Amino acid sequence: MTKHKTTEIIDATIQLFAELDEMVGLIARVLAKVPAETVPQRLKPFLGSPGVVLARPPVNGDGEIVLELGRLRKTQVRIPGEWLMMHQSELTSAVRKMYWHDRENSLRGELIRLERSIADHNKQVAHHRAKASEDLREHGRIAASIRRLSARKLGTTHRHLPGPPRRN
Repeated sequence: MTKHKTTEIIDATIQLFAELDEMVGLIARVLAKVPAETVPQRLKPFLGSPGVVLARPPVNGDGEIVLELGRLRKTQVRIPGEWLMMHQSELTSAVRKMYWHDRENSLRGELIRLERSIADHNKQVAHHRAKASEDLREHGRIAASIRRLSARKLGTTHRHLPGPPRRN
């Protein structure tokens, strides 16, 4: 009786890993349809159809299953527990939904970063414009002083001396 029970457990474990491998393969096929560089970090371990090496049930009540993927370089990834009970079409939809949700969030983050960068550059441009205007006024003041001094030295009027440089 014990030998029969052990055989059942081994068969069930082999069946579970086969189903997990099939699920990971399906996820990899879904992700293969999008550019690899756009795949969110938490889905990247599924790229390239890695095999399931280890599966661990949820430990802290969050409902996530931990899978260890890969043969040579092992990577751990967490998947929602409900994915185990889904049909292929439901799983495909769930993976796409996760992909687009994460993609939208990463694009929003990039947009915010770019907006901040643009605002910083605009502040720098305003500062440089104000500084350039101030420097131009100072240049004009110094050039006028030099013209007056030269005119006194030469005994001529300042109209014959060159003016400040022209702005482009």
